[in-house]
Amino acid sequence: MKINIIIIFITVITVIFSPVANAQLNLDSINQKVGNRFEEDLNRLAAIMEELRRRKGITETRVAFGGVDTPIKSADYWITYAAEAVAFQRAQKYSSKAGLKSDLGILANKILRAKREVGKALNE
Repeated sequence: MKINIIIIFITVITVIFSPVANAQLNLDSINQKVGNRFEEDLNRLAAIMEELRRRKGITETRVAFGGVDTPIKSADYWITYAAEAVAFQRAQKYSSKAGLKSDLGILANKILRAKREVGKALNE
C-alpha cells in the first residue's frame, strides 16, 4: 500500500506539472480525487485494525486523542488523525499548484505514518 500511495502522489504531481494538463487544470478536482484515494487507503487500514481488535478480543473504541500506550492504540490514533487530515484537505480550495503539491505531500506522509503504526500493531 505504501507503494500505491507514492505512485498516486507521483502521478498527481506529474499531471499537475504536465504542460498539456496545465491548460485544463482544475486544482479542486485533483484535490478531491487524491482525497478519495487516500480515504480508500485509510478505510482499508481501519478495516485491518477492526479485524485485529476482533481477533484479540479488544472491544474498546478507537482512540481520538492521548492514551496511546500500546501499538494498537497508536495505530488507531494515527488512522483517526490521518482521516481528519484528509477531511480537512478535501475542504481546502487552492489557487496555486505549489500549495496543493505541498499539502498533498504532507497528507501522504500522515497516511504513511498510519500505515507504519498499523504494521507495528500487526507485528505485536
